[in-house]
Amino acid sequence: MLMACLLNAACTSDAGLDKGKFRKLDDAARGAKALIDSGASYQLVAGRVQELSVEISGLKDTPITSREKNLLQAYSELLAIYRDGLLLWKYKLEFVFLQPKLKGRIYVGQDVERIVLKYGLATQSHIYEPTGQSWKSIDEHSILKIWEDADFQLKAIANITNY
Repeated sequence: MLMACLLNAACTSDAGLDKGKFRKLDDAARGAKALIDSGASYQLVAGRVQELSVEISGLKDTPITSREKNLLQAYSELLAIYRDGLLLWKYKLEFVFLQPKLKGRIYVGQDVERIVLKYGLATQSHIYEPTGQSWKSIDEHSILKIWEDADFQLKAIANITNY
């Protein structure tokens, strides 16, 4: 009897999940990871993350089971993480005028403050000498923390998909 229950559970583990429906979504997610891991440019990674966003939007209008809804939510959370990393990367690229004195730092603008709080990133305070305005920065390696969180989310997605 126990063996029959185990076999039945194994055979029905994919019940409620159409993996084919998520193939393009998974390709976009894994493609973004591969580009990040390979050191690709901001533009290439941003393009792949945009593909991920389009695939998520496309699935939101299709009928899905509760398990598929959980998987779609996990992909949506991954998209949010990738967008956070891209925002830090964008700030790193756009605020290079602050870099000469503070090489390896990212300016914490209003958009980035949310990310700093969300991920508990350590900040450093500075004074912009020409104006006397104070501002904050984070270490440029903070982006790596975001990519690590994305990798963790990909593992959670794999768990939802496979179990």
